Amino acid sequence: MARGRAPFRISFGGGGTDVPPYCWESGGAVLNATIDRYAYSSLELGGNMIRVRSVDLNEEEQFNAGRIKYGGKLDLIAGVINQFSNGNGIYAETYSEMPAGSGMGTSSAIAVSLIAAFSEALKKGMSKYEIAMLAYHVEREELGQLGGYQDQFTAAYGGLNLMEFSRAGVKVTRVNLLTDVLEEFQYRTLMFYTGRVHFSSDIHRDMKDRYDRDKNEVYVRDELKRIAYELHRALLSGDLEGFGELVNENWELKKKMSEKISNKTIDRAYEMLLRAGALGGKIQGAGGGGYLLMFVKRDKRAEVLKHGMEMGLEPFSFRFEMEGARSWKVE
Repeated sequence: MARGRAPFRISFGGGGTDVPPYCWESGGAVLNATIDRYAYSSLELGGNMIRVRSVDLNEEEQFNAGRIKYGGKLDLIAGVINQFSNGNGIYAETYSEMPAGSGMGTSSAIAVSLIAAFSEALKKGMSKYEIAMLAYHVEREELGQLGGYQDQFTAAYGGLNLMEFSRAGVKVTRVNLLTDVLEEFQYRTLMFYTGRVHFSSDIHRDMKDRYDRDKNEVYVRDELKRIAYELHRALLSGDLEGFGELVNENWELKKKMSEKISNKTIDRAYEMLLRAGALGGKIQGAGGGGYLLMFVKRDKRAEVLKHGMEMGLEPFSFRFEMEGARSWKVE
């Protein structure tokens, strides 16, 4: 028996530039980080049946040993199993500490955690890069789910990173901050749950349709990519005020990619939090709901939290994590 674990992510800027065909044609860049909330997978090999179970979704399916046909509710787990199945029985169970539709890379973290567990159980010794690329293959190519590379690579690598995407592959550059700067960065990064989940595939489909129809959409992605690099430079120089302003600029640009990214309720809450002392923020993931990140001024954390709760937003406490995906055997 083996287990795998992978963290969820938050992104600060550049999201959408990791999605093909833009990143293959022009190159993309995203600044993101992982937090101390995880997807877990447990794996047991043996027997003559394949059983898959999602604890948080309360779903379970059973198949004859061999390749699993898609069309069920647990296709993500089945897709990973199909990469490793050799005709033997398998029991795979997953559990997520974040709800589906949160915008925190939930499905990718599950895929990465299960691949890590398989790598452990079968003694494959897969690298973080190999795990991330296989998770991308399962989600985007095997199952045809729309999206980019960011979620898989963030879940695999962990930490605070600048990620660059191109036809040649993905480059991950760790952002190493002095302890005081990292703690201040943590202090000024707030998260709220909006009480709404989103369906990222619908938003990604809308963005893709707009991109295919109007090549002027390239300009927005070019600007988002520029902001990702500027966010990286601001962090390295310790310019957290400038960092927050860039997060705001990123959000205003991101909303131009699809009318589904934001709505009147989100816009109203965002404006109120800016007035309370936030410098900038963004809905996590493709948009439409889920978790709202806000980066606040040096002395305004308490005010922003207070105003958020008065508007009915639920504060979400977290810490950055630096480990990424890991796996272990169970005797």
